[in-house]
Amino acid sequence: MSPRILLVDDDENLLSGLHRMLRRRFDLDVALGGAQALQAMELHGPYAVLVADMQMPGMNGVELLKKVRESWPHTIRLMLTGNLDQHTAMEAINQGQVFRFLTKPCSPEDLGQVLEAALRQHQLEASERELLDHTLTGSLKVLTEILAVADPYAFGRAELIRERAIEIARRLDVEQIWEIGVAAMMAPLGLVTLPQALVAKDRQGEPLTPKEQQVLQRVPEFVAGLLERIPRLEAAARIVRYQHKSYAGAGHPPDGLAGEDIPLGARILRVLSDFQDIEDRRGSRTVALEQLKLHRGLYDPRVLQELEAIVSKPEGSVRPDAPMTVPPDAPRIVKVKDLQAGMVLTVDVKTRTGMLVASAGTRLLDSHIEKLQNFERLAGITEPIYVKGGT
Repeated sequence: MSPRILLVDDDENLLSGLHRMLRRRFDLDVALGGAQALQAMELHGPYAVLVADMQMPGMNGVELLKKVRESWPHTIRLMLTGNLDQHTAMEAINQGQVFRFLTKPCSPEDLGQVLEAALRQHQLEASERELLDHTLTGSLKVLTEILAVADPYAFGRAELIRERAIEIARRLDVEQIWEIGVAAMMAPLGLVTLPQALVAKDRQGEPLTPKEQQVLQRVPEFVAGLLERIPRLEAAARIVRYQHKSYAGAGHPPDGLAGEDIPLGARILRVLSDFQDIEDRRGSRTVALEQLKLHRGLYDPRVLQELEAIVSKPEGSVRPDAPMTVPPDAPRIVKVKDLQAGMVLTVDVKTRTGMLVASAGTRLLDSHIEKLQNFERLAGITEPIYVKGGT
């Protein structure tokens, strides 16, 4: 489909004339005024380019371009005006972020040249977004697989926290949920820079020396610095940076931020991280939740309330006379050679000497399978392996 252009003016004769003269070069639609233009955007969009007259009754050009920018930011916006004063130009730039100005009267030839330039700009921006999406996806995949191979426990824990974080974010009507999911998966990446003895000591809840505490406190800042170098991950980086901040404002970074000023994603990760630590050590969701509720000042009350709603969901019951059936997603037994990307481990996978290779709950990536196959060749893997999903 060729990119389409929407011309907006309150002069029906002008619109008809421009459409007649330019329709052979461009795929054009016209709208008589701002309200009709928004309706066309809703019903027939998205448009690559929109040209709006400035002086229109009901909704002027600046107001229209501002609404289009907010709802359809990838549409290239042009303004057509008979009197381009400085105030009009500043309004159009600041509120509508226009690509070009055109002054009346504007010949079809001049308008055609500007439309060609606008279409090229639209194609350029679309290509840049596509490249950025591929770069972002690839970068996250590399970082995720590094964590999966280097620290299978941290990877499995991060996946569980991510799933719960996304569910809480949905319940709280968060718009950019994906940023919280990225932050949850990337948060433990800095652990690969620490001595394994220190990581194990912290996971077991053993007392840490002041120096050890300082080293651990620097981990979120290190990971945030990595994420900030990747386009579009600035918000995720900020979530990671504040993930250990208490709701009352204590913790790192020590900048005075507290309460609702702390990124919501960071408040969600703080609750879930502490919850998971206690659950891992005590083996009980109920105990973990009660422990958090005893220290309410540390946590966002809304997040804590949503976590309680999630983990307190009834598991359901089975009637005594119900027929015994195998659930469609019941765990099944596979061998290492039969593992596939996308399968989810339902029990820890260990070597024959007891070394953890991948944690229960891990959704297998290609790097997991490569690692498991290598361990099978060199040290042997305790089989059978229990998984869900896959084919």
